Amino acid sequence: MSGSEASPKIGVSTFVMITAAVVVSVRTLPMTAQPGMMTIFLTLAAALLFLVPTALVAAELATAWPQDGGIFIWVREAFGERLGFVAVWMQWIQMVFGMTSIIMIIAATIAYVVDPALATNKYFMLGMILAVWWGCTLVNLQGVKTLGWVSTICVSLGVFLPGIVLIVAGVAYVLGGNPIMTDVSFSMSNMIPHFSDAGTLGLFIGFIFVVMGMEVSASNVSSIKDAKRNYPIAIVLVSIIMVFLSVVGSAAIFVAIPKEEISMTAGLMQAFELYFSKWGMPWLAPVMGLSIALGLIGQVNSWVLGPVRGLQATANSGVLPEIMQKTNKHGVPVTLVMIQAVAISLVGILITVIPDVDNFYFMLMGLTGLVYLVAYLFMFAAAIWLRYKHPEVERSFKVPGGNFGMWLVSGMGFAMSLLAAYLAFVPPGSFKGSASGYFMFQLMGLIVMFVIPFFVYAYGQKDKARQAKKAKLAPKATRVELDAHQDNAAAAH
Repeated sequence: MSGSEASPKIGVSTFVMITAAVVVSVRTLPMTAQPGMMTIFLTLAAALLFLVPTALVAAELATAWPQDGGIFIWVREAFGERLGFVAVWMQWIQMVFGMTSIIMIIAATIAYVVDPALATNKYFMLGMILAVWWGCTLVNLQGVKTLGWVSTICVSLGVFLPGIVLIVAGVAYVLGGNPIMTDVSFSMSNMIPHFSDAGTLGLFIGFIFVVMGMEVSASNVSSIKDAKRNYPIAIVLVSIIMVFLSVVGSAAIFVAIPKEEISMTAGLMQAFELYFSKWGMPWLAPVMGLSIALGLIGQVNSWVLGPVRGLQATANSGVLPEIMQKTNKHGVPVTLVMIQAVAISLVGILITVIPDVDNFYFMLMGLTGLVYLVAYLFMFAAAIWLRYKHPEVERSFKVPGGNFGMWLVSGMGFAMSLLAAYLAFVPPGSFKGSASGYFMFQLMGLIVMFVIPFFVYAYGQKDKARQAKKAKLAPKATRVELDAHQDNAAAAH
Protein backbone atom coordinates (compact mmCIF):
# COMPACT_ATOMS: atom_id res chain seq x y z
CA MET A 1 0.00 0.00 0.00
CA SER A 2 1.07 3.64 0.16
CA GLY A 3 4.35 4.45 1.76
CA SER A 4 4.42 5.95 5.21
CA GLU A 5 6.63 8.90 4.31
CA ALA A 6 5.62 11.75 2.01
CA SER A 7 7.97 12.29 -0.92
CA PRO A 8 10.10 15.44 -0.49
CA LYS A 9 9.38 18.36 -2.81
CA ILE A 10 11.86 19.36 -5.50
CA GLY A 11 12.66 22.81 -6.86
CA VAL A 12 12.27 24.08 -10.40
CA SER A 13 15.97 23.63 -11.25
CA THR A 14 15.91 19.97 -10.22
CA PHE A 15 12.69 19.43 -12.16
CA VAL A 16 14.26 21.05 -15.23
CA MET A 17 17.07 18.50 -14.99
CA ILE A 18 14.63 15.59 -14.60
CA THR A 19 12.59 16.79 -17.59
CA ALA A 20 15.72 17.49 -19.64
CA ALA A 21 16.94 13.97 -18.90
CA VAL A 22 13.68 12.64 -20.37
CA VAL A 23 13.62 14.63 -23.62
CA VAL A 24 17.02 16.28 -24.27
CA SER A 25 19.80 14.16 -25.74
CA VAL A 26 22.79 14.53 -28.04
CA ARG A 27 22.16 11.07 -29.54
CA THR A 28 19.72 12.54 -32.08
CA LEU A 29 22.16 15.18 -33.40
CA PRO A 30 23.53 13.00 -36.25
CA MET A 31 19.97 12.55 -37.57
CA THR A 32 19.11 16.25 -37.26
CA ALA A 33 22.44 17.17 -38.89
CA GLN A 34 21.85 15.13 -42.06
CA PRO A 35 19.56 17.72 -43.77
CA GLY A 36 22.25 20.41 -43.42
CA MET A 37 20.86 23.94 -43.19
CA MET A 38 17.33 22.60 -43.53
CA THR A 39 17.67 21.42 -39.93
CA ILE A 40 16.92 25.01 -38.83
CA PHE A 41 13.57 25.02 -40.61
CA LEU A 42 12.70 21.42 -39.64
CA THR A 43 13.60 21.93 -35.96
CA LEU A 44 11.62 25.15 -35.68
CA ALA A 45 8.67 23.58 -37.54
CA ALA A 46 8.68 20.53 -35.25
CA ALA A 47 8.94 22.82 -32.22
CA LEU A 48 6.11 25.13 -33.31
CA LEU A 49 3.78 22.45 -34.65
CA PHE A 50 4.32 19.74 -32.03
CA LEU A 51 6.65 20.63 -29.15
CA VAL A 52 4.93 23.93 -28.30
CA PRO A 53 1.40 22.42 -28.45
CA THR A 54 2.53 19.51 -26.26
CA ALA A 55 4.21 21.81 -23.74
CA LEU A 56 1.28 24.26 -23.57
CA VAL A 57 -1.38 21.58 -23.30
CA ALA A 58 0.58 19.56 -20.72
CA ALA A 59 1.15 22.74 -18.68
CA GLU A 60 -2.56 23.55 -18.57
CA LEU A 61 -3.66 20.01 -17.79
CA ALA A 62 -0.96 19.39 -15.18
CA THR A 63 -1.72 22.60 -13.28
CA ALA A 64 -5.49 22.04 -13.46
CA TRP A 65 -5.20 18.42 -12.24
CA PRO A 66 -1.89 18.48 -10.33
CA GLN A 67 -2.07 14.97 -8.88
CA ASP A 68 0.24 12.18 -10.03
CA GLY A 69 -1.00 10.25 -13.04
CA GLY A 70 -0.49 12.65 -15.94
CA ILE A 71 -2.21 11.51 -19.10
CA PHE A 72 -4.36 8.95 -17.25
CA ILE A 73 -5.93 11.65 -15.08
CA TRP A 74 -6.49 14.02 -18.01
CA VAL A 75 -8.10 11.48 -20.35
CA ARG A 76 -10.12 9.97 -17.49
CA GLU A 77 -11.58 13.37 -16.61
CA ALA A 78 -12.50 13.91 -20.27
CA PHE A 79 -13.59 10.51 -21.57
CA GLY A 80 -13.82 8.17 -18.60
CA GLU A 81 -11.61 5.76 -16.73
CA ARG A 82 -11.46 3.05 -19.42
CA LEU A 83 -10.02 5.34 -22.12
CA GLY A 84 -7.78 6.99 -19.54
CA PHE A 85 -6.24 3.59 -18.89
CA VAL A 86 -5.88 2.91 -22.64
CA ALA A 87 -4.04 6.23 -23.08
CA VAL A 88 -1.56 5.66 -20.25
CA TRP A 89 -1.07 2.05 -21.35
CA MET A 90 -0.04 3.22 -24.83
CA GLN A 91 2.33 5.76 -23.28
CA TRP A 92 3.85 3.08 -21.07
CA ILE A 93 4.16 0.18 -23.52
CA GLN A 94 6.01 2.27 -26.10
CA MET A 95 8.61 3.03 -23.46
CA VAL A 96 9.24 -0.68 -22.89
CA PHE A 97 10.36 -0.99 -26.52
CA GLY A 98 11.90 2.47 -26.89
CA MET A 99 14.17 2.28 -23.86
CA THR A 100 15.60 -1.02 -25.06
CA SER A 101 16.77 0.66 -28.27
CA ILE A 102 18.41 3.51 -26.33
CA ILE A 103 20.30 1.05 -24.12
CA MET A 104 21.54 -0.65 -27.31
CA ILE A 105 23.00 2.72 -28.36
CA ILE A 106 24.61 3.02 -24.92
CA ALA A 107 26.14 -0.43 -25.39
CA ALA A 108 27.42 0.48 -28.87
CA THR A 109 28.97 3.70 -27.54
CA ILE A 110 30.72 1.90 -24.69
CA ALA A 111 31.86 -0.81 -27.12
CA TYR A 112 33.39 1.92 -29.31
CA VAL A 113 35.54 2.99 -26.35
CA VAL A 114 36.42 -0.47 -24.98
CA ASP A 115 36.40 -2.81 -27.98
CA PRO A 116 34.49 -2.00 -31.21
CA ALA A 117 33.98 -5.73 -31.86
CA LEU A 118 31.62 -5.86 -28.87
CA ALA A 119 29.11 -3.69 -30.77
CA THR A 120 28.03 -6.76 -32.77
CA ASN A 121 28.13 -9.16 -29.80
CA LYS A 122 24.52 -10.01 -28.86
CA TYR A 123 25.48 -11.26 -25.41
CA PHE A 124 27.25 -8.00 -24.65
CA MET A 125 24.12 -6.14 -25.80
CA LEU A 126 21.88 -8.28 -23.58
CA GLY A 127 24.22 -7.83 -20.61
CA MET A 128 24.13 -4.04 -21.06
CA ILE A 129 20.33 -3.99 -21.38
CA LEU A 130 19.95 -5.93 -18.14
CA ALA A 131 22.66 -4.04 -16.24
CA VAL A 132 21.54 -0.53 -17.25
CA TRP A 133 17.80 -1.02 -16.79
CA TRP A 134 17.98 -2.94 -13.50
CA GLY A 135 20.57 -0.46 -12.21
CA CYS A 136 18.26 2.46 -13.07
CA THR A 137 15.36 0.60 -11.47
CA LEU A 138 17.27 0.26 -8.18
CA VAL A 139 18.08 3.99 -8.27
CA ASN A 140 14.45 4.93 -8.84
CA LEU A 141 13.28 2.76 -5.95
CA GLN A 142 14.96 5.36 -3.72
CA GLY A 143 12.39 7.99 -4.74
CA VAL A 144 12.18 11.24 -6.69
CA LYS A 145 14.84 13.01 -4.60
CA THR A 146 17.45 10.46 -5.67
CA LEU A 147 16.13 10.66 -9.23
CA GLY A 148 16.70 14.42 -9.11
CA TRP A 149 20.41 14.38 -8.29
CA VAL A 150 21.13 11.41 -10.56
CA SER A 151 19.41 13.22 -13.44
CA THR A 152 21.37 16.39 -12.64
CA ILE A 153 24.70 14.56 -12.81
CA CYS A 154 23.83 12.62 -15.98
CA VAL A 155 22.40 15.63 -17.83
CA SER A 156 25.28 17.89 -16.79
CA LEU A 157 28.06 15.46 -17.70
CA GLY A 158 26.33 13.48 -20.44
CA VAL A 159 24.27 16.08 -22.34
CA PHE A 160 25.40 19.62 -21.54
CA LEU A 161 29.15 18.82 -21.41
CA PRO A 162 29.43 16.99 -24.77
CA GLY A 163 26.91 19.42 -26.28
CA ILE A 164 28.94 22.45 -25.22
CA VAL A 165 32.25 20.82 -26.25
CA LEU A 166 30.78 19.98 -29.66
CA ILE A 167 29.44 23.51 -30.20
CA VAL A 168 32.69 25.16 -29.07
CA ALA A 169 34.68 22.82 -31.35
CA GLY A 170 32.39 23.66 -34.28
CA VAL A 171 32.76 27.41 -33.69
CA ALA A 172 36.55 27.08 -33.36
CA TYR A 173 36.63 25.05 -36.59
CA VAL A 174 34.75 27.74 -38.53
CA LEU A 175 36.67 30.68 -37.02
CA GLY A 176 39.92 28.88 -37.78
CA GLY A 177 39.23 29.24 -41.49
CA ASN A 178 38.82 25.50 -42.09
CA PRO A 179 36.83 24.33 -45.14
CA ILE A 180 33.05 24.18 -44.56
CA MET A 181 32.01 20.70 -45.75
CA THR A 182 28.28 21.37 -46.18
CA ASP A 183 26.55 24.20 -48.02
CA VAL A 184 25.62 26.75 -45.33
CA SER A 185 24.15 29.41 -47.60
CA PHE A 186 20.87 30.99 -46.54
CA SER A 187 19.18 30.55 -49.92
CA MET A 188 15.57 29.36 -49.99
CA SER A 189 16.48 26.16 -51.81
CA ASN A 190 19.09 25.33 -49.16
CA MET A 191 16.89 26.24 -46.17
CA ILE A 192 13.37 25.11 -47.09
CA PRO A 193 12.66 21.44 -47.87
CA HIS A 194 10.27 20.29 -50.61
CA PHE A 195 7.38 18.65 -48.79
CA SER A 196 6.05 17.13 -52.01
CA ASP A 197 8.80 14.56 -51.57
CA ALA A 198 7.77 11.61 -49.35
CA GLY A 199 11.35 11.31 -48.11
CA THR A 200 11.25 14.88 -46.80
CA LEU A 201 7.98 14.19 -45.00
CA GLY A 202 9.53 11.13 -43.41
CA LEU A 203 12.50 13.23 -42.34
CA PHE A 204 10.18 15.83 -40.79
CA ILE A 205 8.44 13.10 -38.79
CA GLY A 206 11.88 12.11 -37.49
CA PHE A 207 12.18 15.63 -36.09
CA ILE A 208 8.72 15.22 -34.52
CA PHE A 209 9.90 12.05 -32.77
CA VAL A 210 12.92 13.93 -31.42
CA VAL A 211 10.70 16.36 -29.49
CA MET A 212 8.26 13.77 -28.13
CA GLY A 213 8.06 13.04 -24.40
CA MET A 214 7.59 16.49 -22.87
CA GLU A 215 4.32 15.45 -21.19
CA VAL A 216 5.94 12.53 -19.33
CA SER A 217 7.34 14.79 -16.60
CA ALA A 218 3.77 15.82 -15.74
CA SER A 219 3.39 12.44 -14.03
CA ASN A 220 5.63 13.78 -11.22
CA VAL A 221 3.99 17.21 -10.98
CA SER A 222 2.89 16.68 -7.37
CA SER A 223 6.57 16.37 -6.37
CA ILE A 224 7.35 19.99 -7.42
CA LYS A 225 7.32 22.96 -5.06
CA ASP A 226 4.64 25.42 -6.18
CA ALA A 227 3.79 23.23 -9.19
CA LYS A 228 1.27 25.63 -10.71
CA ARG A 229 3.99 28.24 -11.12
CA ASN A 230 7.12 26.14 -11.57
CA TYR A 231 5.88 23.44 -13.97
CA PRO A 232 5.20 25.84 -16.89
CA ILE A 233 8.52 27.60 -16.23
CA ALA A 234 10.37 24.29 -16.34
CA ILE A 235 8.90 23.09 -19.63
CA VAL A 236 9.56 26.46 -21.31
CA LEU A 237 13.22 26.29 -20.23
CA VAL A 238 13.56 22.69 -21.43
CA SER A 239 11.92 23.54 -24.77
CA ILE A 240 14.43 26.36 -25.36
CA ILE A 241 17.33 24.04 -24.49
CA MET A 242 16.04 21.38 -26.90
CA VAL A 243 15.70 23.77 -29.85
CA PHE A 244 19.07 25.45 -29.24
CA LEU A 245 20.95 22.15 -28.89
CA SER A 246 19.27 20.66 -31.96
CA VAL A 247 20.05 23.60 -34.26
CA VAL A 248 23.51 24.64 -33.06
CA GLY A 249 24.68 21.10 -32.20
CA SER A 250 23.64 19.82 -35.63
CA ALA A 251 25.48 22.69 -37.31
CA ALA A 252 28.63 21.81 -35.36
CA ILE A 253 28.53 18.40 -37.06
CA PHE A 254 27.66 19.28 -40.65
CA VAL A 255 30.17 22.16 -40.95
CA ALA A 256 33.02 19.64 -40.57
CA ILE A 257 31.48 16.54 -42.17
CA PRO A 258 29.66 16.46 -45.53
CA LYS A 259 26.00 15.85 -44.71
CA GLU A 260 25.93 12.84 -47.07
CA GLU A 261 28.67 11.16 -44.99
CA ILE A 262 27.17 11.68 -41.53
CA SER A 263 26.49 8.30 -39.90
CA MET A 264 23.10 8.01 -38.20
CA THR A 265 24.58 6.06 -35.28
CA ALA A 266 28.21 7.21 -35.18
CA GLY A 267 27.91 10.80 -36.47
CA LEU A 268 28.63 12.34 -33.09
CA MET A 269 31.80 10.32 -32.62
CA GLN A 270 32.77 11.12 -36.23
CA ALA A 271 32.73 14.81 -35.34
CA PHE A 272 34.60 14.40 -32.06
CA GLU A 273 37.27 12.24 -33.69
CA LEU A 274 37.75 14.77 -36.48
CA TYR A 275 37.99 17.77 -34.17
CA PHE A 276 40.22 16.18 -31.51
CA SER A 277 42.55 14.53 -34.04
CA LYS A 278 42.92 17.86 -35.84
CA TRP A 279 43.98 19.55 -32.59
CA GLY A 280 46.26 16.74 -31.40
CA MET A 281 43.95 15.40 -28.67
CA PRO A 282 42.56 12.10 -30.06
CA TRP A 283 42.34 10.67 -26.54
CA LEU A 284 39.44 13.03 -25.82
CA ALA A 285 37.11 11.25 -28.27
CA PRO A 286 36.70 8.13 -26.08
CA VAL A 287 36.17 10.40 -23.05
CA MET A 288 33.33 12.12 -24.88
CA GLY A 289 31.97 8.69 -25.82
CA LEU A 290 31.74 7.69 -22.16
CA SER A 291 30.22 11.07 -21.35
CA ILE A 292 27.51 10.55 -24.00
CA ALA A 293 26.80 7.06 -22.64
CA LEU A 294 26.36 8.59 -19.18
CA GLY A 295 23.85 11.09 -20.58
CA LEU A 296 21.88 8.31 -22.23
CA ILE A 297 21.86 6.36 -18.98
CA GLY A 298 20.40 9.48 -17.35
CA GLN A 299 17.70 9.57 -20.01
CA VAL A 300 16.84 5.92 -19.41
CA ASN A 301 16.86 6.53 -15.66
CA SER A 302 14.33 9.35 -15.99
CA TRP A 303 11.89 7.15 -17.91
CA VAL A 304 11.72 4.46 -15.21
CA LEU A 305 9.16 6.41 -13.15
CA GLY A 306 7.60 8.45 -15.97
CA PRO A 307 4.74 6.50 -17.57
CA VAL A 308 4.66 4.02 -14.67
CA ARG A 309 3.38 6.84 -12.44
CA GLY A 310 0.34 6.96 -14.69
CA LEU A 311 -0.12 3.21 -14.26
CA GLN A 312 0.21 3.71 -10.50
CA ALA A 313 -2.66 6.18 -10.60
CA THR A 314 -4.78 3.62 -12.44
CA ALA A 315 -3.90 0.97 -9.87
CA ASN A 316 -4.83 3.28 -7.01
CA SER A 317 -8.21 3.97 -8.61
CA GLY A 318 -8.91 0.25 -8.78
CA VAL A 319 -8.32 -0.29 -12.50
CA LEU A 320 -5.51 -2.75 -11.80
CA PRO A 321 -5.51 -5.52 -9.15
CA GLU A 322 -4.75 -4.57 -5.54
CA ILE A 323 -1.23 -6.04 -5.64
CA MET A 324 -0.32 -3.40 -8.24
CA GLN A 325 -0.99 -0.64 -5.69
CA LYS A 326 1.95 -1.56 -3.46
CA THR A 327 4.46 1.25 -2.90
CA ASN A 328 7.59 1.53 -0.76
CA LYS A 329 8.33 4.21 1.85
CA HIS A 330 9.43 6.60 -0.93
CA GLY A 331 6.08 6.33 -2.70
CA VAL A 332 7.52 4.29 -5.59
CA PRO A 333 5.15 1.66 -7.08
CA VAL A 334 7.34 -1.37 -6.42
CA THR A 335 5.23 -4.04 -8.12
CA LEU A 336 4.71 -2.00 -11.30
CA VAL A 337 8.39 -1.02 -11.53
CA MET A 338 9.42 -4.66 -11.17
CA ILE A 339 6.94 -5.82 -13.82
CA GLN A 340 8.33 -3.10 -16.09
CA ALA A 341 11.91 -4.29 -15.50
CA VAL A 342 10.96 -7.88 -16.31
CA ALA A 343 9.14 -6.76 -19.50
CA ILE A 344 12.19 -4.83 -20.74
CA SER A 345 14.44 -7.78 -19.89
CA LEU A 346 12.25 -10.03 -22.04
CA VAL A 347 12.38 -7.55 -24.94
CA GLY A 348 16.18 -7.50 -24.60
CA ILE A 349 16.29 -11.30 -24.73
CA LEU A 350 13.97 -11.28 -27.78
CA ILE A 351 16.21 -8.82 -29.64
CA THR A 352 19.28 -10.98 -29.02
CA VAL A 353 17.67 -14.15 -30.42
CA ILE A 354 16.16 -12.56 -33.57
CA PRO A 355 18.33 -13.48 -36.61
CA ASP A 356 17.87 -10.19 -38.51
CA VAL A 357 18.25 -7.68 -35.70
CA ASP A 358 18.47 -4.59 -37.93
CA ASN A 359 15.14 -5.17 -39.67
CA PHE A 360 13.43 -6.10 -36.41
CA TYR A 361 14.91 -2.99 -34.81
CA PHE A 362 13.43 -0.75 -37.54
CA MET A 363 10.02 -2.42 -37.27
CA LEU A 364 10.04 -2.17 -33.49
CA MET A 365 10.99 1.50 -33.54
CA GLY A 366 8.24 2.24 -36.05
CA LEU A 367 5.72 0.50 -33.81
CA THR A 368 7.05 2.37 -30.77
CA GLY A 369 6.37 5.75 -32.39
CA LEU A 370 2.98 4.62 -33.69
CA VAL A 371 1.81 3.41 -30.29
CA TYR A 372 3.05 6.59 -28.58
CA LEU A 373 1.15 8.77 -31.05
CA VAL A 374 -2.13 7.17 -29.98
CA ALA A 375 -1.53 8.50 -26.47
CA TYR A 376 -0.94 11.97 -27.93
CA LEU A 377 -4.20 11.82 -29.89
CA PHE A 378 -6.02 11.10 -26.62
CA MET A 379 -4.21 13.92 -24.81
CA PHE A 380 -4.92 16.63 -27.38
CA ALA A 381 -8.56 15.58 -27.71
CA ALA A 382 -8.96 15.55 -23.90
CA ALA A 383 -7.52 19.07 -23.59
CA ILE A 384 -10.19 20.45 -25.92
CA TRP A 385 -13.07 18.51 -24.37
CA LEU A 386 -12.12 19.46 -20.78
CA ARG A 387 -12.45 23.16 -21.63
CA TYR A 388 -16.18 22.47 -22.14
CA LYS A 389 -16.74 19.63 -19.66
CA HIS A 390 -14.96 21.22 -16.70
CA PRO A 391 -14.69 24.98 -17.30
CA GLU A 392 -15.04 25.54 -13.55
CA VAL A 393 -11.69 23.86 -12.73
CA GLU A 394 -9.07 26.47 -11.91
CA ARG A 395 -6.22 26.53 -14.41
CA SER A 396 -3.36 28.65 -13.11
CA PHE A 397 -1.81 28.28 -16.55
CA LYS A 398 -4.07 28.31 -19.60
CA VAL A 399 -3.34 27.94 -23.28
CA PRO A 400 -3.67 31.55 -24.55
CA GLY A 401 -6.59 32.65 -26.73
CA GLY A 402 -9.53 31.15 -24.87
CA ASN A 403 -11.31 28.15 -26.34
CA PHE A 404 -10.28 29.18 -29.86
CA GLY A 405 -6.64 29.12 -28.75
CA MET A 406 -7.10 25.65 -27.29
CA TRP A 407 -8.72 24.40 -30.52
CA LEU A 408 -5.85 25.89 -32.54
CA VAL A 409 -3.04 24.55 -30.36
CA SER A 410 -4.49 21.10 -29.65
CA GLY A 411 -5.80 20.82 -33.21
CA MET A 412 -2.29 21.45 -34.51
CA GLY A 413 -0.84 18.79 -32.21
CA PHE A 414 -3.62 16.37 -33.14
CA ALA A 415 -3.04 16.92 -36.88
CA MET A 416 0.72 16.42 -36.54
CA SER A 417 0.09 13.21 -34.58
CA LEU A 418 -2.18 11.89 -37.33
CA LEU A 419 0.35 12.78 -40.03
CA ALA A 420 3.17 11.12 -38.10
CA ALA A 421 1.02 8.02 -37.50
CA TYR A 422 0.24 7.78 -41.22
CA LEU A 423 3.92 8.03 -42.16
CA ALA A 424 4.88 5.48 -39.49
CA PHE A 425 3.43 2.80 -41.76
CA VAL A 426 6.04 3.63 -44.42
CA PRO A 427 9.35 1.75 -43.95
CA PRO A 428 12.54 3.85 -43.67
CA GLY A 429 14.93 3.88 -46.61
CA SER A 430 17.47 1.66 -44.81
CA PHE A 431 14.88 -1.10 -44.19
CA LYS A 432 15.82 -4.20 -46.20
CA GLY A 433 12.56 -6.16 -45.92
CA SER A 434 9.32 -5.90 -47.90
CA ALA A 435 7.17 -2.79 -47.55
CA SER A 436 4.03 -4.91 -47.23
CA GLY A 437 5.58 -6.96 -44.43
CA TYR A 438 6.57 -3.77 -42.62
CA PHE A 439 3.04 -2.36 -43.03
CA MET A 440 1.39 -5.53 -41.71
CA PHE A 441 3.74 -5.65 -38.70
CA GLN A 442 2.84 -2.07 -37.79
CA LEU A 443 -0.88 -2.61 -38.32
CA MET A 444 -1.13 -5.88 -36.38
CA GLY A 445 1.18 -4.59 -33.66
CA LEU A 446 -0.91 -1.45 -33.23
CA ILE A 447 -4.16 -3.45 -33.07
CA VAL A 448 -2.74 -5.86 -30.47
CA MET A 449 -1.28 -3.07 -28.32
CA PHE A 450 -4.57 -1.15 -28.52
CA VAL A 451 -6.79 -4.13 -27.64
CA ILE A 452 -4.74 -5.46 -24.70
CA PRO A 453 -5.60 -2.58 -22.28
CA PHE A 454 -9.34 -3.17 -22.81
CA PHE A 455 -8.92 -6.78 -21.61
CA VAL A 456 -6.68 -5.67 -18.72
CA TYR A 457 -9.26 -3.06 -17.73
CA ALA A 458 -12.09 -5.63 -17.83
CA TYR A 459 -10.08 -7.98 -15.61
CA GLY A 460 -9.32 -5.13 -13.20
CA GLN A 461 -13.01 -4.28 -12.92
CA LYS A 462 -13.85 -7.89 -12.07
CA ASP A 463 -11.13 -7.91 -9.41
CA LYS A 464 -12.44 -4.60 -8.07
CA ALA A 465 -15.95 -6.04 -7.84
CA ARG A 466 -14.63 -9.12 -6.00
CA GLN A 467 -12.77 -6.93 -3.51
CA ALA A 468 -15.87 -4.79 -2.95
CA LYS A 469 -18.00 -7.87 -2.38
CA LYS A 470 -15.42 -9.28 0.01
CA ALA A 471 -15.31 -6.02 1.96
CA LYS A 472 -19.12 -5.90 2.12
CA LEU A 473 -19.35 -9.45 3.46
CA ALA A 474 -16.48 -9.09 5.93
CA PRO A 475 -18.42 -7.31 8.73
CA LYS A 476 -21.21 -9.93 8.59
CA ALA A 477 -18.71 -12.75 8.86
CA THR A 478 -17.04 -11.01 11.76
CA ARG A 479 -20.39 -10.73 13.62
CA VAL A 480 -21.13 -14.43 13.13
CA GLU A 481 -17.71 -15.35 14.50
CA LEU A 482 -18.18 -12.98 17.45
CA ASP A 483 -21.63 -14.47 18.27
CA ALA A 484 -20.22 -17.99 18.15
CA HIS A 485 -17.35 -16.97 20.42
CA GLN A 486 -19.79 -15.44 22.93
CA ASP A 487 -21.99 -18.57 22.89
CA ASN A 488 -18.96 -20.79 23.58
CA ALA A 489 -17.88 -18.53 26.44
CA ALA A 490 -21.36 -18.66 27.98
CA ALA A 491 -21.45 -22.46 27.72
CA ALA A 492 -18.07 -22.69 29.42
CA HIS A 493 -19.36 -20.64 32.37
